[in-house]
Amino acid sequence: MSTPEDSNPRKLPGCGLAAYVLLILSIAGVGAVGMTVSWYSLVAGSQQLSPLRTSYGGVVDPAVLAPLRTAKLLGESEIPDAYHAEAPDGSAACALVGTRVVRLSAESGAQTIQYADITGLEGNEATVTITASTGTIVCPFNEGEGASSFKAMLERR
Repeated sequence: MSTPEDSNPRKLPGCGLAAYVLLILSIAGVGAVGMTVSWYSLVAGSQQLSPLRTSYGGVVDPAVLAPLRTAKLLGESEIPDAYHAEAPDGSAACALVGTRVVRLSAESGAQTIQYADITGLEGNEATVTITASTGTIVCPFNEGEGASSFKAMLERR
């Protein structure tokens, strides 16, 4: 025989709905954080440095330095102290090598100025102009490619 207590089970305090709501809110929170981080990485990624930025010659692909070697502006074992490619293939570039500034371009050909011969140096974010008694080298830069760094390296020499 069943007793009234058996037919009427005790109601335990439940937290099923509250636990479900907390689970859904935590998943939504993780999703919101993930979307925020993704958005930030996209915005920060749009400010990446140019691949043509002034850099140490040791990190430049040897194939990109080949035009300077072919033009005899750079020896077989020389590595530029600073290198700025104006073209991705290195067919136009400026570099600081040893005791000289070198530039290769289709318009001007191969140019070299020794540091000791430099009589004037001007620069902004668009160009660095090196003047000497033997000639003038103009190295063009786009925004974010390190014109001020290139000029500062020349000033320290």
